[in-house]
Amino acid sequence: MNKNIKRSLLCVGLQRSYRHQRFAFHLYQALAEREISADKQELLLILSRNAEKSAATHAIRLLRLDVKLPQDLDNWSDRLWYWLLLHTKLQWVMAWMEWQQHQDAKLYLRLWRLHSITNPFNC
Repeated sequence: MNKNIKRSLLCVGLQRSYRHQRFAFHLYQALAEREISADKQELLLILSRNAEKSAATHAIRLLRLDVKLPQDLDNWSDRLWYWLLLHTKLQWVMAWMEWQQHQDAKLYLRLWRLHSITNPFNC
């Protein structure tokens, strides 16, 4: 497989993960602001900071690859999901966010396998 195609796939994966982490950051911040329980509010703020750190890590990787950072909540589906999750039970929000992270992890595993298959001696 062409090196440029692999680089493009990696960049798309990093941009996707960056957007998901920025989405999580904004969502956890908004949920923390409306939360009444101090314990839950503290947990949501911790999750928010963790998402922000992950997004920063992805941003650094993208900038090193000279790739443009995607905008936050830049399409109607992101805005719709944000609104729906903001107005649902916290357990469902957490389950959705966990599912999203699993999807990102599966994407990286597929990219790694693709790299391993095309470069069996250079992993």
